[in-house]
Amino acid sequence: MPLRLVATCALGLEDLLAAELAALGVAAPETTRGAVAFSGDWTSVLRANWRLRTANRLLVELASWEAPDDDALAAGAERIVAGRREWDGLAAADLFHPRRSFAVHATSSASALRDSRWIALRVKDGLVDAQRRRFGERASVERRDPDLRLRVWLHRDRATLLLDTSGESLDHRGYRLERTAAPLREQLAAACVLAAGWDGAGPVVDPMCGSGTLLAEAGAVALGLAPGRGRAGWGFERLFGRGAPPGLDRAAWDEVRREPIPAPGPDVVLHGVDRSPDAIAAAAGNLGRAGLGDRARLEVGDAFAWEPPPGPGLLLVNPPHGGRLAADAEQWPRLGDLLKRRYAGWTAVVLAGGPDLGKHVGLRPRRRLPVRNGPLDARILVFDLY
Repeated sequence: MPLRLVATCALGLEDLLAAELAALGVAAPETTRGAVAFSGDWTSVLRANWRLRTANRLLVELASWEAPDDDALAAGAERIVAGRREWDGLAAADLFHPRRSFAVHATSSASALRDSRWIALRVKDGLVDAQRRRFGERASVERRDPDLRLRVWLHRDRATLLLDTSGESLDHRGYRLERTAAPLREQLAAACVLAAGWDGAGPVVDPMCGSGTLLAEAGAVALGLAPGRGRAGWGFERLFGRGAPPGLDRAAWDEVRREPIPAPGPDVVLHGVDRSPDAIAAAAGNLGRAGLGDRARLEVGDAFAWEPPPGPGLLLVNPPHGGRLAADAEQWPRLGDLLKRRYAGWTAVVLAGGPDLGKHVGLRPRRRLPVRNGPLDARILVFDLY
C-alpha cells in the first residue's frame, strides 16, 4: 500500500504547498490546517524533502488509533511494534529495532489528555514495553539527536503517530548563517516568490533586503536550485541500510538529487539595497553560500532614493516590523507611491506585518494571502503595477 505522507507548513501556506506537490505529480493533495496530506512511496519522501520550498517537515503516518485515556494511548503504541505492520516495505521489526534511538514529541487539541509531556511519555512507554517483549531489549531515548523523530498528534481523543523524515526543519537550508534583526524564514520568503506567479523574466529587486533571504529564494526558483541543496543531513538517512525497502537507499537519494528542476530565469540578476552596511555584508555572505554570489548586486542605500535597474521584473520587500516603515502608518502610502512611480510594469510582493497589515499602501492587490510570520499575523500582498 502507498504511504500516507503529511507535509507541514506555516499557517496560510497550505494552498501554495499543495500547488508545489501538484507540480511534483502528486494526485489530489488533501489540504488541512497547517499541512497537506498525500499518498506516495519512499522516493516521494526523498523528492519532497529535497524540493519543497514552503514545507516545514515531511512526515510519514505510521498508525492512528482511538486514545480516550493514557492506557489506550500506550496500548496503541504497543500494537505498532508488536504487530506485522509495514510501510511500503519497511517492516515494524526493522523500523523499531532497539538499535535505533528515538524521541517522541506530542501535541494535543480537543482531547481528554492535554499534557503533551505526559502524552509523549505514555507513547514512549508503549513502544519500549513492546520492544522488550519482542526483542528482549529496548531502544534508548535520545532527545537531542535520535535516529527516529516520532510525533504524536492527539485530536478529539484519536492519536496519530508519525515519523519525521526531515530531521531539522526544512527552513534550515544551510546558507543563512548571518542574520539581521527579525530574520525572515526561508519558507515564507519562498512563499512570497511563488505567490507572485513569477515567470522568471527580468531582474529581482529587494529595496530593504536585510540578510538577503527573499533574494536567495527568488534566485533558487529562477535557476531551478533545490531548496535542500545546502543541508548537511536528513532524518531519512538514518533509515538507510539494514531492512530498508527499495527506494529508501543511497542510490535512490542520489537519483532524486540528479533530477532536473524547472529553471524559468536562467539569466536572473538579484539586486539588494539596505541602509545598514551590516545587513549588506550579511546578505553577501548568505547569497554566496547559496551559490548566488555571482548573481547578486548589493549596495548600501535608501529604498526611497535608489534607482532600480531596467525592468519590468519582480520586486520583493519585507518592511521591518516595528521599524522605520511598519511603525509609521504614513510610510505605507509612501511605499505605495514608490511602487507606482519607479516600478511601473513590475510585479511587486509586499510581506506586510504590523497593526494595519499594509492596508494603507494605496494599491489594490491582485492577491492577498493571510499568513503567520512566526507568532505574528502578516499578509502576502501581490500587486501588478501599471
